[in-house]
Order: sequence, then structure tokens, then C-alpha cells
Amino acid sequence: MSSNVGDHGYVLAFDIGTTNVKAGIVELRGFSVVDKVVEKAEVLYPKHGYAEISPDVLWKQVVSLSKKLSSSEYYDRVSAIVYSAHMAGVLPIDRDYNPLRNIIIWLDERSAGLPREVFSGFPMVSGYNLFHLLTFLRLTGGAPSKTGKDPISKILWIKSFEGDIFRSTYKFVDVKGYLILKSSGALVTSPDEAHLTWLADTRGGRVKWSEKLMRRFGLDANLFPEIRYPVEEAGRLNSEAASEMGLEEGIPVYVGAGDLTSAAIGSGAVHDYEPHVYIGSSSWIAAHVPKRLLDINHYMGSLASGIPGKYLYIAEQEVAGSALDFISTVIGLEGDYRLVDDLAGEVEPGSKGLIFMPWMFGERAPIDDPYVRGGYINLGFEHDSRHLLRAVMEGVAYNIRWSLQYFSNKIPLGDGIKAVGGGVKSDLWCQIIADVFQYPVIRVFEPENASLRGGAVFASIGIGLYRDFYEAVSRFGVDRVFKPDLDRSRVYEKFYNVFTSLYKSLKDVYRKLNS
Repeated sequence: MSSNVGDHGYVLAFDIGTTNVKAGIVELRGFSVVDKVVEKAEVLYPKHGYAEISPDVLWKQVVSLSKKLSSSEYYDRVSAIVYSAHMAGVLPIDRDYNPLRNIIIWLDERSAGLPREVFSGFPMVSGYNLFHLLTFLRLTGGAPSKTGKDPISKILWIKSFEGDIFRSTYKFVDVKGYLILKSSGALVTSPDEAHLTWLADTRGGRVKWSEKLMRRFGLDANLFPEIRYPVEEAGRLNSEAASEMGLEEGIPVYVGAGDLTSAAIGSGAVHDYEPHVYIGSSSWIAAHVPKRLLDINHYMGSLASGIPGKYLYIAEQEVAGSALDFISTVIGLEGDYRLVDDLAGEVEPGSKGLIFMPWMFGERAPIDDPYVRGGYINLGFEHDSRHLLRAVMEGVAYNIRWSLQYFSNKIPLGDGIKAVGGGVKSDLWCQIIADVFQYPVIRVFEPENASLRGGAVFASIGIGLYRDFYEAVSRFGVDRVFKPDLDRSRVYEKFYNVFTSLYKSLKDVYRKLNS
């Protein structure tokens, strides 16, 4: 490690989520967050299935968070800025870099079924047109979802339904890319975000815009920003942003990565085939791999990872902690996570037969279905608020294990699964996950700061403080290991088997109600 850590030892990192927007000052010796501020994210839902954020409001939140941190004793020692943000967002900007509309974010389903030719015609395989599917698989290693949550679908929706905006578009940027643009004037994206558009050639560990895919869908590669690695400098903090944020002009702004790929680095599971689980607003199970892997039947695939030349094999679930937040609010416990934990902990495993389905905004893995929704099964007068809460925790664990069932066909789970995300701050939830998975769960230190920590790792390597990711994450600590209990695992096995049968029984009902 460089002897200059003391001179360049603090990074201002942002984590833009759909529930909260966070900013933290991360020290680079052990990657602890020494100061942090949080504001509620402002997501707009203008119509059924729509989800947007205002770019102006988002930037104002970044400025607000920066000002709140400016009183920190470490703020004047910040030597780099890095952003992570929710992925698959689409924002068209004009030649003067002005936003042309709100950002359409990952939750948005207005473009479900686009591109239509990909999901229709003969012959069909797993819901895809075979010829389009083969092209996607060869070039990208995956394919867009029918849910419409991928950027290619959102961009084609804008082209079809907001033609004036499309014709005025100079570039399409993602959420993180917009914040980099505001901070430095640079128009860049990271390999993971480019990969997730399904418009990039990702073969051989490299990511570049695909002219073939662009032509096929009537797009132009010039509409998209330059792709740079997360450890590269995007630009320098410009005078306007520096003045607003209370920082010195010229501080380097690093490319960084999406929240998912940043958190994967922040989990410390950076070795090939080393799994980790994340529970935040959404959830996933993932591992870095040296080559692209795919399970198209269960919508598991590989993204370009934060580590240059590597991929992240991932099974993502759309809703996790946000379901617990929702139910907690409904029963009057909004934000009181300690009480939620205490109440849920009073209930026996299995919640007296109450099962919660966490599919509250469609689902990706292991089912690619925009129509499915959440709910309780087997609710009776014998249940109270405690059962409602615990059943959510258990339902999320069942849902992740459902993906894990197929994920583990390609990724050996070894001696345990590292865990990060705000949800795993709960000892109870970690133990439930260990019991449902029937594997040890290894909670990494400061699990709620995984994305901030991952962003700081990118900057630390970019600055030159560490040689590589392995050296950087060797500084991470482990908070606690949760081992499965055999008796509880037997109980959960029974209810898990019921849980996995529910989708097959109810999917036609969901389609009738929500199509």
C-alpha cells in the first residue's frame, strides 16, 4: 500500500437509492464511513407502472447532503468524489446538457414488452424470439427482460411515444452519469451500466457499444456516452459544483459504478465464484466470475463488474427491505426498526403458517413477470402485527433462496455467504436467512455502507493507494457469522416448498388483475 494514505485518505461517496439518498466520508485505511447523512429519496409515480425522479431535485439533494457534511472535521480532507446509484435509469439531455424530461428509473414498467419483436414471432424460446435471442446472447451474454425495466425498452418507449424529446436528445445518460455530468461536465458511463442497456458488445471482458444492435433497433451509438472503467477519473470538480457543494474546485471525480456493482465490491466478495447476498430496498445473490454465465430460464445473467475484465453473475429480486418498510408503515411502526425486530422476534419460525410473497412491483429472478404482486397467504384471526412483520422477513428469505436454488448450479457456495445491505443490520433477519438458506451467513462490517465503501475502493485504486481490489478489500472486517439451526431449518423447509408453489397457482390471477 502507498505511504500516502494519510495525504489522500478520505473520499466523498454518494449512494443514490430509491428509498434513501446517502452521502458519506469514507476513510481509506479500513474503509469505514466516518461521517454520513441520509435523506429520503423523492420518487414520483405519475401513472400506474410509472416511476421517475426529477434530475433537478436529485442534484439539489446531492448539494444538500454535501452541505450537511461540510461541518465534519474530515470534509476539508476529501480528495476524491465518487457516485453510485440505482441502475437502468434513462435521462435524455440536449446539446446544452439540459435534461429533457424526468429520469425514468429502474422500477418503471411502462415499456413492458418492448422491443416487441424480441418477444414475438416464430420460433419462440422461453418467451423470446429465437433469432433476436441468439443475437443478444452472442453479443451481450443476456437479453432484456419482458418487464420493460431495462434501458433499451425505456429508450424505445421514448422514441415511440415522446418523439419530440427523442429527436432533441443529444445523449442518454444514467442516474450516476447525470451526477458526474453536473459535477465535472464529463459525459461518461461505466461498463456495468452500458452492459445493462443490452446495446453493448460485452465479449472477452470488454464492453463497447454495438453498432449491430443499434442498427437493429433504429438507434445510434452517438446517442450514448463514452464507457470508462470505474477506477478511472471521469473529470475534475467544476467551479459551479464546487461552490454548491462547498469543496475545492479540481477534486477528481471518479467514474464509479452502479449501486449493485459497487455494493458487490463493498461486500468484500471479490474473488472468483465467491458469493454474497444483499438486502436493501431490493435484494440479490451474486458472485464475480471470469466469464459470462447465463440462466435464461430463471433470468439470471452476468453484468460487467466493477473489476475490469470480470463479470458479476447475479440473480436480482425487485423488493426486499422496501416490503418491510411498507408493512411497518401500514401498522404504524415506520422507521422504528429496533421495535420491528423485537416484535418479529417474539414469533416462532414459520409465523404460524403465514406466508408473505414479496413481489410488490413485478419480479425478475427467478421469475421474469411484470404482473405478479405481493400479498399474504393463510392469514387468520390468530395472527397479529408480529406475524405480519416476521412473515415479510421470511418471505424475502424464501424468495432469495428460490433464486439460490438455481444460482448454486453454477456458483459453489463454499463455507458461507457474505451479507451486506441495510436489511442485514438485523440480527434476526440474518439468522432467518441462514436458517432458510441452510448456509452460514457472514455479515461484513458496516453492512449498510456497502455501496459507499465499494465506491471508495474504486477511488482508492484510481488514486493509487492500493494495487488492486484484493489488496483493498483485505482491509475489510467481518462483524458476525450466523450459523443455521437444524430445527428451524426443518420448519422453514416445509414453508419454503409451499412458497415456491404459490407463483404457479397464482400467476394467471396476477395477469388478469394487472395486465
